[in-house]
Amino acid sequence: MPMPAGIDTVTLTGRYVHPDGSPFAGKVTFTTPALLTLSGADTIAAGTATVTLDAEGQFTVILVATDNADMQPTDWAYQVTEQLTGIAPRVYSILLPSADSPVDLADIAPADPALGNYVPVPGPAGADGAAGNTILSGHGTPTSGSGRDGDYWMDQDAWILYGPKASGAWPGSGLPITDVITSVNGLTGAVVLTAANVGADTAGAATAAVTSHAAAADPHGDRSYTDTQVATRVPTSRQITAGTGLTGGGTLAADRSLAVAYGTTGTTAAAGNDARLTDARTPTAHAASHASGGSDPITIAQSQVTGLTAALAGVSSSTAWRRRDLPDQALADSLYTGSAPTISTAQTTTPTTGYIKYAPAGVALAGSDVTGPFMYLGSGGFQIGAGAPDTSYALPTSKYPNTYASGQAIWSVEFGTDAAIFQVRMKYISTATMYRLSIDGRKVTDLMQSSGGTTAGSGHLITIDLGSAAPRRIRLDFTTFPFGGVYLPPTATMWQVPAQGGRLMVFGDSISDGSAQNTGAGNGTWFARAARLLGATDAWEQARGGTGYITPGSYATLADRVNADVIAWAPDRLVVWAGYNDNGGNQTTLGTAAASLYAAIKAGLPSCQVYVIGCWSPIATPATSVANTDATLRTAAAGAGFPFISPLTGSCYDATGTLVATHGPWINSGNIAAYIGGDNVHPTDAGHIYLSRRIVASLRALMPA
Repeated sequence: MPMPAGIDTVTLTGRYVHPDGSPFAGKVTFTTPALLTLSGADTIAAGTATVTLDAEGQFTVILVATDNADMQPTDWAYQVTEQLTGIAPRVYSILLPSADSPVDLADIAPADPALGNYVPVPGPAGADGAAGNTILSGHGTPTSGSGRDGDYWMDQDAWILYGPKASGAWPGSGLPITDVITSVNGLTGAVVLTAANVGADTAGAATAAVTSHAAAADPHGDRSYTDTQVATRVPTSRQITAGTGLTGGGTLAADRSLAVAYGTTGTTAAAGNDARLTDARTPTAHAASHASGGSDPITIAQSQVTGLTAALAGVSSSTAWRRRDLPDQALADSLYTGSAPTISTAQTTTPTTGYIKYAPAGVALAGSDVTGPFMYLGSGGFQIGAGAPDTSYALPTSKYPNTYASGQAIWSVEFGTDAAIFQVRMKYISTATMYRLSIDGRKVTDLMQSSGGTTAGSGHLITIDLGSAAPRRIRLDFTTFPFGGVYLPPTATMWQVPAQGGRLMVFGDSISDGSAQNTGAGNGTWFARAARLLGATDAWEQARGGTGYITPGSYATLADRVNADVIAWAPDRLVVWAGYNDNGGNQTTLGTAAASLYAAIKAGLPSCQVYVIGCWSPIATPATSVANTDATLRTAAAGAGFPFISPLTGSCYDATGTLVATHGPWINSGNIAAYIGGDNVHPTDAGHIYLSRRIVASLRALMPA
C-alpha cells in the first residue's frame, strides 16, 4: 500500500550473509517509539514494520523519515530488531532523515550496539552562513550580491578586508592588511630585535651578576657565614637566638646547636626505645573512618569477594520471579465467561466483500492489503514459504531443525481489535491443524480445537463472530497451522498489544513436546497451562520428542541445539526437563553432558533464571536407572547453581543444592491410571493438567516471597 501523500520517506535497503557469502534467513523489524502524528498529511503512524529477507538475504523497505515537518514527537529514532536464523537477536536504533534516501542499513548500523544508543545518518552540508558568518574572498571589491549580513570580504588583489556586511550593503572602504602592523618598536621592514631593542640585558650578564654577588657575600669562598655576617644580612625579626623554646622540648645552645630534652612529659620528646611506642592499645570506635568515602576505607581481599559470592549463591535479585508477582491462580487458567463466539470454517481464501487483509510481515500486499501489527509469541525466525500457496503463509523456524517445513507446530499470535467479526486465514495440513481462541486473557476452550479444515494443502477461512464490536485482546494458539493473516471489516481497526510476564521457555523431550496421548501436541501439554499460571504470555515450547542430554532420538541432543533453539532467543526464564530418554545410558557420561549443557546456558544466558527438572517416572516405583538419572541431574544442577525439582520425590532444591520443600512423588499408585496414557509413558490431558499444577507449585516454593 503506498505511503499517504505529504509524508517524507526513506528507502532503506539491507543484505545479510554468512562469512562464506551464503545468505541469512530471518527478518528485521523497525519500531517507532510512540504514536507519530503527521499533521501535514493528516495521518497517525505507529507500531512496527517487518521485512523478511529474500533468498539472497536482502530486503528493501520504505519507512517514514524521522525528520518529517509538522511531526510530533520530534527527535526520535527507529528501534531495529534483527532476528536472523542461528544467531542471537540484535537491537539498536537509527535515524532516517529524508535527505539521505536511499540508504543501506550496512552504512548506518553499529558494529556493536553496546557502543552507542543510535547511529545517526549524516545530514547534507549546510549553505554558506547557515551555521555562522563567513569570510569570503575574490579578486577586487565585493559585489552587492555576494555574501550575507555579517560576512567579510577579502580582496586578494589589494589585500584589503571589507566588512561586516550590514543591511545588505558592503562598506565603501576596507582595512588594508599590509597597514595593520606598520612597525615593531619603531623599526620597519624586516625587523630583527636585539636585547637592547626590548630593554633586556646582554647574554651572560645575569650569570656574571650572580657570581659577583656570591663572591662579595661569601669572602671565605666556602659559603659558610659568621654570626656577624648573619646579623648583618638577616633581619632581627628572623634571627634565632640561644634559649628560644622549641616545640617538643628542644632549645638552642649558645653555639646554636639543638639540645633535645627526652622524657615522658608533654614538653619532651620520646626516645626510640620508649616502651610506650610498642605498648598495645584498645582502639576507640572508628566505624565512620572505614566506611565508603571515609578517611580510612577498608579494601576487601579477593578471597573475601569469592567467599561473599558463594554465600550469595541462590539469592534472588530484585528482578527475579517472586510469588507476589504471579497472577491469581484461580483465574489465570480459567475459561472466558463472556458470550460464546460463533465460529465456522470454509474452504476458501476469499473473505467477506469489503474486508481488509492484515497480512503477516513478508506476504506480498495487493489492493487494500496492509501488514498486520501482530505480536508473535512462542516462536521466532518467521518466514514466508518459497512457492505457492506457501507464499501467503507464515511459519516460525526457531526450533530444530529450523526450516520452514521443519514441523515446528507450537506458537501463538496476539493482536487488539474492535471488530465484531474477523476471519483467520490458514492452510490446512491435517487433523493436527488445531487452534485455541482466547479473549482478553481468557481461553474460550480448555483444549485445542479442530480447525475444521477439509482438503489438505488448501486455504481456509475461520470466521469468528464475537457478537458485538468492542475493544478486545485476541490470542490464537496454533498447532501445525500455517498462518495467512486476519481479515477485518473496513470500519474496524487492529493494533499491537504487548507481551506480558517475560519470555518463558521449556527445553526438553516429549513430556513437554506432546504425544498421541494428549490433545494439541505441545499446546496441550503442561507447559502452556503452567505459562498461564505464571503470567507469561510469551511461552516458547522448545522441546523435541525422543531427545535428551546424550540421546538425539530423531532430532539432536540438547547440547547440539541449545545455541540455536535457546540461547539465540534470550529467554528470561528457562525450564530444562529431560533425562527419561537417557536413563539407560552411562551415568558418568550423562553427568558430564549435563554439566556441559548447564555451563553453556550460564555463559550464554547470564541473566536468565534457570530451573532443572529431574528424570520423569511414569510408574509409581521408579526403576533404578531412573532414580540414578534423577540423582545425576541433581548433582549437575547444584554444581551449576541451578534450582532442581525431582519428579520422583517432589523435592525442591535451591541453587546451592539445599532442600527447600518436599511435595511427594508426582506419580503414585493412586493416580497412575488417570494421568498416564495407554503407552504407559506419556501423560494424558488430565495428566498434563495435573503436572502443570505440581510444577508451578514447585517453582513457587523456589521463588522469594
